[in-house]
Amino acid sequence: MQEAYSRLKSVLEREHLTTADLVRRIAEQGDRVNPKSVYRLTDPEEPLEKVDMRVISAICQALSMSIGDILTFDEPEIIEQFAAAKQERMDGLLARLSGAKTLTQEEISELHALVNEAEEIARGNARRLANRRRRLLRSGAKPTRGDAPRPTTETHD
Repeated sequence: MQEAYSRLKSVLEREHLTTADLVRRIAEQGDRVNPKSVYRLTDPEEPLEKVDMRVISAICQALSMSIGDILTFDEPEIIEQFAAAKQERMDGLLARLSGAKTLTQEEISELHALVNEAEEIARGNARRLANRRRRLLRSGAKPTRGDAPRPTTETHD
């Protein structure tokens, strides 16, 4: 059975709105919804078990969109990519550093920021993949090739 997912986070990003902005718009149009219900819909990775159609209707009206713009049955893309230009810059700075060339203080600061961003993306991807695997295992579905392998503790005599 397919699961439903929310696209609300990407819709809000595309519209340059925050969830709080959306909650205010909903209130301004006279709809009363629990803000927590709106915030829950901003997690694109968590499948939706129940959807309050009153909340979805208020969101659609506030954003002038249809339900298909907000909800989907397509599984979200969960892997975030480090921008190619940033990767190239980081590689260049690291190559200079490993080639016994000195970096300016600004370049060192830039390198630290790039490494921190790359690590944050990697940690986020690992967390999302682990959560996805847990959900799949709970549901009884078999993980696909793209899912993280399960560690084994085999011993050979």
